[in-house]
Amino acid sequence: MANKEKAIRKMKKTSEDVAHNDTFNSTAEFMARVGFATRGLIFSVMGILALLIAFGSGGKTTDQQGAIAMIGKQPEGKVLLWIVLIGLICYSSWGLIQVVINPFNKENDTKGISARLGYLFGSISYSFLAIPTYALLTGGSKPVHVGKQAAQTQNYVAKILDLPFGQWLVVVVAITVIIVGAFQVCKGFMPHFGCHLDLIKLNTYQLKWVKGFGIFGTISRGFVIILVGVFLVIAAYTSDSNEAKGFDSALMSLMHQSYGRWLIGIVALGLMSLGIYALLIALFFRLKEY
Repeated sequence: MANKEKAIRKMKKTSEDVAHNDTFNSTAEFMARVGFATRGLIFSVMGILALLIAFGSGGKTTDQQGAIAMIGKQPEGKVLLWIVLIGLICYSSWGLIQVVINPFNKENDTKGISARLGYLFGSISYSFLAIPTYALLTGGSKPVHVGKQAAQTQNYVAKILDLPFGQWLVVVVAITVIIVGAFQVCKGFMPHFGCHLDLIKLNTYQLKWVKGFGIFGTISRGFVIILVGVFLVIAAYTSDSNEAKGFDSALMSLMHQSYGRWLIGIVALGLMSLGIYALLIALFFRLKEY
């Protein structure tokens, strides 16, 4: 009799755990999908604005903050900004879930730890985007605006250059940025790109196209990040913070090169591809049981 009661309690606990996991999975999946949709919208806007420059039809290069500011200027902009803010919070929370809960079962080896550190960095960066987005909505200080990242970068570099061994410190930051960009480029060429994502209702051919968008976009973004690092090296070498550039101004620097419009156009298509990739993940992503 005692064994029977013990078995019943065990079955009840198991069913409660399953229900709890199902609820958590559904919540985490919802946050991931909303977050990816917001990310897709931001990168799509960045790509479209850059593509307009490539075609000589106006437009401007911009970073994530600038894209959010541009979204806020559209009809019903305040409603759109609230949606973006919720999406940023969801994406940041999804990053923390990947770090703490580890739903993709990353190993505790160098590769797994690096991946989880990447999730943590993404979570922090999107939470930092949420703060000025909220400021823009509420009329607070330091809201998002076009060109803010470049100004912030130059301001930080100027402060670092004033420190003892400031030039070397900027070089260290520059090398770190270049490594991050190079990792993004290499990530795009890895054969198992996006293999951890469970995208339902897609056949092999469709999945290949979805991942193709992600690969092209990731490589393009990595290329611009490397450019940001190169300009940081120049700023350190010349001891001139004005030589430092943000994502938008680094991309715009391509205009002064041979075939500059073509280069910007290719990167713009890459940013749009990254946006489309994120939007498709939002549509088809499902969180596997863990």
